[in-house]
Amino acid sequence: MRFTRLRIAATAGLLTVAAATAATALAVAPASAHPAAVSSAAAKAKPVVLVNQCSGKGQVKPSPTIPLPECMPSSVFIGKASWTSWASVAFGAGTLEINNCTPSCAGGKYIKYPILIVLWRAEPWAGKKGEDYFSRMTWIYTGKRPSGVAVTHTVNWPAAAE
Repeated sequence: MRFTRLRIAATAGLLTVAAATAATALAVAPASAHPAAVSSAAAKAKPVVLVNQCSGKGQVKPSPTIPLPECMPSSVFIGKASWTSWASVAFGAGTLEINNCTPSCAGGKYIKYPILIVLWRAEPWAGKKGEDYFSRMTWIYTGKRPSGVAVTHTVNWPAAAE
């Protein structure tokens, strides 16, 4: 029962963010604007990117694997990423894969947890005029999760490896 309430609350939060994004998009384009003019302006805008911390390159809809910001052989990463939308906020799904490091990290197994992924807080990308990058990533566990871990987790996503 408690998990169902948390899942409903998380879904409601995502819907609120989506509604706010849609409202902002509608407010930006005046009602009198010609649809062709609005779509051509949108086509010229560069998409917001997720900066790959290992290569320093911006990626649109990275898939299937997303390394986390540490940029080193990691025991945690996001796999099987797929995206349902990609604009000023991006929504997707995947699996958080965590090495149990038993008996050692080299010999361990990856435990997979299904998650929803939200990329948000687009910010100007320093040194990349006119380009923005996502500075936050939140994942929401949709099924089993590691014991003692909250249903949601947010990480700051730097514009370059730190």
